[in-house]
Amino acid sequence: MPAHIVLFALDDLRARYGALVPAGADPRHDTTPFRAFRDALLDALAAAARGQAELTMWWEGGYNGYALAVALEPTDAVPGFEDAAARACPIDGARLAPPRSDAYPLGRVAPGWSEVTGDTDGAEVEAPFGAATGHFGAPGMRRIS
Repeated sequence: MPAHIVLFALDDLRARYGALVPAGADPRHDTTPFRAFRDALLDALAAAARGQAELTMWWEGGYNGYALAVALEPTDAVPGFEDAAARACPIDGARLAPPRSDAYPLGRVAPGWSEVTGDTDGAEVEAPFGAATGHFGAPGMRRIS
């Protein structure tokens, strides 16, 4: 079954949330901007939700730029998913497609309610996007126990 996937450009995420890195913190490792984005996204989706949905995430892109992909399953749980998600950050693209099998857990939403979900070991996964990391500036993911 396909998921509804939205893409958030890394440059847009940095522009909106990057200044939240605390003074003196390394933006390549600090996940304060990601947590602010995640909270805004989950709140916006919970407000629009009409059923329960799971959210997963992964990075897409390459040399010319990266985007954080967020998948919603089932697709009908949040009517107006793209409009609601855009409240957290402008959307760079959207599609219906199978989610990646190696996606990271992001959260769960239902009408008026949301929670952050962890991986199989219970660790939350966060994306430090305050500054470039990895090959060609690829952002990474961090497990937070």
